[in-house]
Amino acid sequence: QNRALEWLCFHDELELPSNEQQEITQRYILAVLYYSLGGSDWTVDCDFLSAAHVCDWFDIAKDDKNTVMGVTDCNEDLKVSAIMIYWNNVHGTIPDEVQFLTSLVHLNLVGGSLHGTIPDGIGNLVNLKHLHLIENRLSGTIPESLSKLINLEHVSLGINENLTGDLDFLCPLENMINMSADCGGADLKVTCSCCDSCCAATEHECCVVKSLPWADIGECFTTLPPELRIEGNP
Repeated sequence: QNRALEWLCFHDELELPSNEQQEITQRYILAVLYYSLGGSDWTVDCDFLSAAHVCDWFDIAKDDKNTVMGVTDCNEDLKVSAIMIYWNNVHGTIPDEVQFLTSLVHLNLVGGSLHGTIPDGIGNLVNLKHLHLIENRLSGTIPESLSKLINLEHVSLGINENLTGDLDFLCPLENMINMSADCGGADLKVTCSCCDSCCAATEHECCVVKSLPWADIGECFTTLPPELRIEGNP
């Protein structure tokens, strides 16, 4: 937080007037995110901390898909609605401040070395539809505050070896389309009776379990035919 505040006060080239509270707040939160997620080591810098408006803090990865990374969408009020920073050498912890990006619909931090817990405050992102944190090193208990996210449609939390909990509190959400977590393999970390895919962090893979009864989920890695096995990558 100190580095983000120092950047905002002394190094931000945009030099916004004090009455631009929305943009100042968003710039601060995204600066905190940048420093918390090891932004100086990102493969694609996503144009974070530039003089551009935060809605232009994105860049295109040099891959076959021309993947857009960073702030990939804002709503009509110029509030950040999508952050996609995945497979981008992300490391560190998810900051509590992300909860104040209340227009966020899509949060994707897949494929990094994030550690620590999932902030309880993410439950305040009431517009969130997509939450993707698979393939990291997150730990602790999955916060039940996620049950407040009534608009959730897609959740992927698997392949986080020390992330534990009971995800059944998300099963009643009416808009949920698919969900995955570490509910498979020999060493079950998460209970989830409504997950579409179960992952095993130690085996670094996931398998489709939607068609299997709950009692078989612990054995899905040995009972599923090869055509139904999927890798842990998104």
